[in-house]
Amino acid sequence: MPSCSYIRGTGVLLVLLGILVILAPWFIFPVCEMHGLYLQAASGMQFPMTCGWTARAETGVGALIAVAGGLLIARGTRETRQAVGIFSIASGVIVILLPTVLIGMCKLADHPCRQLTLPGLEILGVVVIVVGGLLLWKRGDE
Repeated sequence: MPSCSYIRGTGVLLVLLGILVILAPWFIFPVCEMHGLYLQAASGMQFPMTCGWTARAETGVGALIAVAGGLLIARGTRETRQAVGIFSIASGVIVILLPTVLIGMCKLADHPCRQLTLPGLEILGVVVIVVGGLLLWKRGDE
């Protein structure tokens, strides 16, 4: 079985990445909603912009990434490493797809979500994919 510190360290890294995915659109690189920017209907009601809905979805994905990291900390068997690796790759892809394809961000390039949140989430998604790939690459009971 691989070094316990390697597995636990990777699990802790995934927990931290999950927390960063949760916090990035709200506090680290806040979406437009956190800057007081909303869509206003003709009736005067205000609604979150597209980036606000992306932030809400990213919160759920980030929580799942953190749970996967906790699972890896609790049980570092080869099968768990492989499952968490596959899950991390898929989750990282979703972190990237939510703001780019699935839900999106505001259309105006000068909005805070386009300048900071989008690149921040893309970077976090790539890091989660890389960590998942490393978990799959580190095979066997060595």
